[in-house]
Amino acid sequence: MKKIWIASLACIFATCLFAGGYENPSYIKADGKVYFGSEIRTGLFKTRIIHADGTTTKVANGTIEALGNNGKVYELLPVMCKKNKLAGHALMEFITAKDGLRLYRYDCYSEHCDLANGIIDKAHPQSIFYVFKDGKFHLLVDSENAASILPFFGVKVIS
Repeated sequence: MKKIWIASLACIFATCLFAGGYENPSYIKADGKVYFGSEIRTGLFKTRIIHADGTTTKVANGTIEALGNNGKVYELLPVMCKKNKLAGHALMEFITAKDGLRLYRYDCYSEHCDLANGIIDKAHPQSIFYVFKDGKFHLLVDSENAASILPFFGVKVIS
């Protein structure tokens, strides 16, 4: 009886997923509330979520805990330096999870400035990968351990 019940639920779930017009809804989680809508627009101080009926809700950027937009999920997590020191908090993109570990990507701009040698490079985009376990920092993925950690999560490493 259990198998029939589970099989029927799986069929109903699959039908709902593959029915025409399915979209990933956008959402913002802020101050313990979750706001759903069809589109998110981020501003300098506030983020607006546009609902299906055309109304908008504004949320202060400093209160956002998580958001989902265009099939991507972002969560507010601690940014750690190479010496495992807290550098602040930022929204990081969730990549994948395996065995209780979650892989996140943090996109930032980095610059190289060496005044002694007269080297000043422009800021360039950089992606930093972090591993979290149970919502707590577990590991910083760097050039030394990326070749072993990223394939564990199914991420292809290009060298």
